[in-house]
Amino acid sequence: MAEDMYAFSRLDGAFQRTKRLLWPARWGVWLRLALIALFVGGGVSFPNTSGYNFEEGDLPPGVMESLPDIAPLILAFILIVLAIALAWWIIGTVMRFVFVDMLRTDDIHIRPFFGERLGKGVRLFLFEAGLTLILILAMVAFVVMLVGTGGSRIGGVAFVLAFIPFILVATLLFGVIFLLTTDFVVPIMIQEDCGVIEGWRRLLGMVSNNVMQTIIYIITRLVLGFIAGIVQAILVILALVIIAIPFVLIGIVLLPAIQANIVLLIALLVPYLIIAIPVALLIAVPFVTFFRYYGLLVLEGLAPEYRLLPE
Repeated sequence: MAEDMYAFSRLDGAFQRTKRLLWPARWGVWLRLALIALFVGGGVSFPNTSGYNFEEGDLPPGVMESLPDIAPLILAFILIVLAIALAWWIIGTVMRFVFVDMLRTDDIHIRPFFGERLGKGVRLFLFEAGLTLILILAMVAFVVMLVGTGGSRIGGVAFVLAFIPFILVATLLFGVIFLLTTDFVVPIMIQEDCGVIEGWRRLLGMVSNNVMQTIIYIITRLVLGFIAGIVQAILVILALVIIAIPFVLIGIVLLPAIQANIVLLIALLVPYLIIAIPVALLIAVPFVTFFRYYGLLVLEGLAPEYRLLPE
């Protein structure tokens, strides 16, 4: 292919820039980027237990009867969790701008850029929250339609099977929108000092002149992200197992005492998590840094006026 395919030609540049930034290792740089990874992705994921359906028989006797009394506490807990999640989401959107600023200036510090990018981060959060709400409403509408079909059970199953491809396509579409927003729209917003909608308008103008380049980038980015996710997961699991070895040995020695006193178990678990979570985030640093450089370099190829990285 005579045309330079930026999705492929920028891979080596992203790798070299990542290597130059992270090696030789400077702990200040690694720790700040680990904090970035905590908020923008590449951090620790936890098992999903939502697939289990709790039944009344699973709960201790008397719990169901006491639910009306503890309902305010449950509601308060849910509101606190939602507030923390909301704050986490907003900080994460701000950190995406901070990450680009750090790489484009070679100033790997968070504080100088955070306040400056807070406004853009909030706007990006509102944009993503709106998209998420649209997706949720679409899913609710689908469920309402499904329930509204009523009729025979076969009809309902046929309805689900017929619309599963549409749901998958819609989920993939929203995923691509979020990907392009992070990889391209955020740098455009920084370069043009504009909002999310204007950033997307400029991106669409750029994409219209580079349709095939953009499609190949999206496919390459998704494939590389999938592979990197597997590699990162393996490395994190190995690290967590290695870190757990001394704690397991101590736990075996103290097993009779642990069985009698749950405080000792917590005393082992807390320091393990204090060590394990930062290690997992440090493992994520090369991955998130590479992909951030990769997106910026491809954007530069698609539209040279959006060259943000130094030579």
